[in-house]
Amino acid sequence: MILRPTFHWRRDPLVQHLPDRPTVLTYPAGRGLPLVPDRGGQAGEPLAGVLGRTRLALLRSLDEARTTTGLARRIGVSNATASAHASALRAAGLLTTTRTGRSVHHARTPLAELLLTGGTADG
Repeated sequence: MILRPTFHWRRDPLVQHLPDRPTVLTYPAGRGLPLVPDRGGQAGEPLAGVLGRTRLALLRSLDEARTTTGLARRIGVSNATASAHASALRAAGLLTTTRTGRSVHHARTPLAELLLTGGTADG
């Protein structure tokens, strides 16, 4: 049996039983993500400690999809720096990148939304 705690599901536990596979029990892990601060976005907040201030600023600036150049301007870094941070966040599953012609547009993933909101959305 595989036990799978999750912050995405808040209702009764889910059981998945398929032939020739281990049984999976998915259950609510808690009320919210432990990394999210309640201090109004201060520089020393725990999420900034995990992601870094620049990556956290980049995620927060993605209230709508933005190009790499748009991100760089918004958070005050070079295009190369914005691109490197976007790559790291994409590898962590926190943003998606879509190419349109010569430009790319970055957007938050649902996981990034949960991190930024504290996992307070009901599932």
